[in-house]
Amino acid sequence: MLGSAPNMEKTTRKLILGLVFLFPGLPVAAQQTDPDVIWKGDFESGASSLTGHCSPGDDQWCVMQATRPQQIQVVPDPVAQGKYAVRFEVKYGDLFSYYSDSRSMLSGPPALWEDEGNERWYRWQALWPQDWVGSYPKWDELWNPSARSWGGSLVVWHHDANGGVERGSAPLYIGAEDTDIWLCLVDQATSECREKISLAPLQRSHWHDFIMHAKWSSQPRVGYLEIWIDGVNVLPKHVAQNMYPGMRNYLTVGLYRNSHIGDPNLLYPNGQRVYGTTGAPGVAYLDGFISGKTQQSVLNERPWGTPAPDAGGDGGTGSPSQAGPDADGGTGPQAGVAAMGYQLPGGGCTSGGAHLAWLALPLLAIAFTRRLRGRRATLERDSAAGNG
Repeated sequence: MLGSAPNMEKTTRKLILGLVFLFPGLPVAAQQTDPDVIWKGDFESGASSLTGHCSPGDDQWCVMQATRPQQIQVVPDPVAQGKYAVRFEVKYGDLFSYYSDSRSMLSGPPALWEDEGNERWYRWQALWPQDWVGSYPKWDELWNPSARSWGGSLVVWHHDANGGVERGSAPLYIGAEDTDIWLCLVDQATSECREKISLAPLQRSHWHDFIMHAKWSSQPRVGYLEIWIDGVNVLPKHVAQNMYPGMRNYLTVGLYRNSHIGDPNLLYPNGQRVYGTTGAPGVAYLDGFISGKTQQSVLNERPWGTPAPDAGGDGGTGSPSQAGPDADGGTGPQAGVAAMGYQLPGGGCTSGGAHLAWLALPLLAIAFTRRLRGRRATLERDSAAGNG
């Protein structure tokens, strides 16, 4: 019989073979875990993504450094992938514990602590809104218009101080000024940028897609960084020290800036106030963080093309979209992801083929159904002729 289990299985196999023939890039399984993926901090567990994930093997984030609920929020819009991203806000007075300066920050589980000689790949998406202010007057040089403080770093690899109190600046900062995305490699002795490198022009309200390849080392001729933004190799292999001797690095993300920015009591030499009374809030977004041992591990887990340039949410200082619930309740809209592929490091290229394959599934099913109906009609005619 045409409807028997063996024939149905055969039909299913034909359907799958048809899909594979038309779309050879279609994955065999919808969800596959790459053993070279070390950790994911993509906020897809909703608000519970932000804290408590502190054990070896945990995904998402461990510790939150914030004192106001508005400082760090999981939001459904704007997003670069999945259902949720994170919105960071920092303003004057956002001090945390004994730490220096204003901050709204997250740090992850032990998998993100890097030892001397570790080689890692990272990927994440970052968005700075239309009203992002990338630099402010330097509080102790208000007489000098060219003296500026950065508006906030967003991705940092900090030093661990061997269990003691962390002092001085971190080895590596990534952030955005008014026109450029920058990277700062720090001189441990001075806590100033040993190198400050302009990586790419800043496109406001655009999800910048970062890929970073690092070999972590305190040796100037051993450590190196490579960075791609939106598929462009903006930092070819840059050999340099990127950690401090005898210390490990760990990832921390969020807005971090000088504590005097936004101080309503600051005055220019002529008596004019530097800031108003709002605290000069700054806002930025992150999404899709992933760490892996190989280039392919971070590419496979996030196979989309260049995000759409018109995302932006609240533009920075307004009320954020409603924070996303935990993963067991509610869904949020996906926005800002284009299906177009672009050339990736190593010559790979993303594609919308898998998505198109699922769109083609109903058409293939119709084609096979018609074929089966035709075969059934032929058998019925042959049977009638034989009985006659």
